[in-house]
Amino acid sequence: MTEYTGPWPPEDVELAVDDESDVDLGTEELYDRRGNRIDEAYVEAAVEHVRRTVGRPSLTAPGRRSPQVTFRLSPEEKAAARALAEREGKTVSQLAREAFAQYLRDHAA
Repeated sequence: MTEYTGPWPPEDVELAVDDESDVDLGTEELYDRRGNRIDEAYVEAAVEHVRRTVGRPSLTAPGRRSPQVTFRLSPEEKAAARALAEREGKTVSQLAREAFAQYLRDHAA
């Protein structure tokens, strides 16, 4: 599978408020769960936030894609990794990065 590496959002995807929305923010009063009024400015700020924060944070630099390594595990290894990650309050990816970094340190030339 080829990964998409272009700009986000892709040019063929538009993240914006449409004029044919089921909600008329000019006449209807809507509030979020914290009691903030949802108006056009709120929606535009939310859309901008999504544009800036889609995906996991880069380990390389802000706005840059981090290199990836993919490998396969047995179902038992995957289950054990998930259980350990949950106990440690981490993701399986965090565990894998830590283990790989330790292996590289232990076997450095």
